[in-house]
Amino acid sequence: MKFVIIGLGQFGKSLALHLTNNGYEVTVLDRNQAAIDEIKNDVVDARVGDATDVRVLKKLDLTGDDTHVVIAVGENYMERSIFLTAQLKELGVKHLYVRSINELQAKVLRLLGVENLIQVEEAAARQLTEIFINDGLMRLRKIDANHSLAEVNLPKEWEGKTLIGVNMRKLYKINLLTIRRGTPTEITGAEGVLSQPESPVIDSPDPSIEFKRGDVLVIFGKNDDLQDFVKKFNL
Repeated sequence: MKFVIIGLGQFGKSLALHLTNNGYEVTVLDRNQAAIDEIKNDVVDARVGDATDVRVLKKLDLTGDDTHVVIAVGENYMERSIFLTAQLKELGVKHLYVRSINELQAKVLRLLGVENLIQVEEAAARQLTEIFINDGLMRLRKIDANHSLAEVNLPKEWEGKTLIGVNMRKLYKINLLTIRRGTPTEITGAEGVLSQPESPVIDSPDPSIEFKRGDVLVIFGKNDDLQDFVKKFNL
């Protein structure tokens, strides 16, 4: 899978670096030479050019079955984004994603046939809301409307106890999937070193395993049960 990202504002740059760090082939295009110079050593291809010039677009591989094109231009360029979208649709881009700033722009983009709208501000607001609602859950990934995967610190009361001894599934209706234990490894990404580095994992913990101070539990369950668990132990 390949990605072409048009526009290197903060969102476009972060997206390019995250995709690159996850092993994807990324090409970026922007009118600003300084923006290109800043990222050119981190991506497969970095080009300076005006994306509204169809001649520039035709020099890129945009219509391949495995090519995903992202229009990441910011809020000050709504008309440019719409014009560029129309050009890319006319060129036959199969996988097109467009950053939408407001509902008016989203409506126009839908009329142009864009199905994949990126609403960054809305997504950020949802993520922050989840953090507030699920205070104590270090990381949260929804599986469906009612179930999630989450990471929590080990309750202090469980230090030295075994998995079978705390009777997690019966008492709290939560399943333990993995334990993170050991020295964390810092991972550098688009926004620097992650604030929550990864620790080595213990896959499919045995019922007789003894919990240790500093363990991080990777758990699965219903959202309400996860929240009740966090409140129970003041995590």
